[in-house]
Amino acid sequence: MITKKNPDDVKNCLIRVRVTAEEHTQFIKRAHEKGYKTVSDFIRTLIKDDMKKSVKTRARKPHCAK
Repeated sequence: MITKKNPDDVKNCLIRVRVTAEEHTQFIKRAHEKGYKTVSDFIRTLIKDDMKKSVKTRARKPHCAK
């Protein structure tokens, strides 16, 4: 069975952050220690609970959408 994705779940926004080499290493290390395949997946979980609360109180639309 194929599950269709919710259009709100499409990742169409990009955040670029400059970090030091040490910070970069720490992000990768912590992501893998916590069982995430990528730093992106790890970072998404840091705001996951806040996003769930926010969705309950307003319609969800990406700010970067044109």
